[in-house]
Amino acid sequence: MRHKKVPLHEKAQRNIPYYDFDYRENNDNDIVRMKKILKKAIGELTDRQRYCICEYYLNGKKMKDIALELNVSPSTVTRHIKFAKRNLKKIADCYTS
Repeated sequence: MRHKKVPLHEKAQRNIPYYDFDYRENNDNDIVRMKKILKKAIGELTDRQRYCICEYYLNGKKMKDIALELNVSPSTVTRHIKFAKRNLKKIADCYTS
């Protein structure tokens, strides 16, 4: 069973053809806004969470390598990343509300 595609933009929900609307302007504004929110949210993580998230997602390191650098077990790195993602979502939700 296929999922129904739901348009994310409000003008698309009013059945305006996608080719009649310039999404670039709104997309640029959304990107700038999300960068600000993400920067604030990352700033509120603990040092370990921030380090693990950045090394794993931005620098592409494996969890085992991060664990060796921090002298902790890989499961600890996994936990830091898990809680960091959860905290980022909570913080981002607060800024977007």
